[in-house]
Amino acid sequence: MANQVKQLLSIFILFLLIVSCDPCDDCNTVSFEPTVALVFINQDSIKNLNDSLAVFAFNDSALSVHESALDTLRDRLEEVQNGLDTGNTSLQSEKDKILKLIPERQSDSTFYATLNEDADSLTAVFNATKATINSGLVELDQIEILGTSTIFTYEDSATVWSIPLSYNEEFNQYEITIEGISDIIEFDYENFQEVDDTRNVLIRAKNIQIIDFTENKIDSILTNCNDNCVDGEATFTIYF
Repeated sequence: MANQVKQLLSIFILFLLIVSCDPCDDCNTVSFEPTVALVFINQDSIKNLNDSLAVFAFNDSALSVHESALDTLRDRLEEVQNGLDTGNTSLQSEKDKILKLIPERQSDSTFYATLNEDADSLTAVFNATKATINSGLVELDQIEILGTSTIFTYEDSATVWSIPLSYNEEFNQYEITIEGISDIIEFDYENFQEVDDTRNVLIRAKNIQIIDFTENKIDSILTNCNDNCVDGEATFTIYF
């Protein structure tokens, strides 16, 4: 309880300091609203889909090879039979070999044709699934700002997740839970004040970066922002 009171007192004092440092005397209100955008890409699922699509492509290629070989054998059998019909008995041994090869090639062709029966429809489904994953559409369990007891829970999926940055830079660690597995990402940034067109003071953040993260679920994080990396423009793509 004492720690919580101390935290609340610190936040209140920080608020008073911010207000006392108001860059203008006739401004209306002070707003704390810096946010960053998070995009989540399930690259493990994409890899699995790509592996399946590669198998479909291989099977299709193998089917074409065996069908072409089968056509070649049938064409040659017709030529050999024509030779035999004109009295060229030396072609009999070749005919016998071809007659043995045709069922083998037919069996191979049938095998790959069976594998390819649903390939077209599955390829379309898998490509659509990849597009959905690449869009960042995912459902998060929750995001918690550690040290503040602030927890955001979600029921719907989204492609971009906008999360607030604390105006107290001490609380810069966020625990993100996806599919029951949690990771912590740690931000570093500088708060600054800005007066908007309506004479409101905005507390914003700049030089935003992720300086550390755990790797229970997360594989890597890509930063996308301008030179100053200010809130509202910074996007972090999280691959898991």
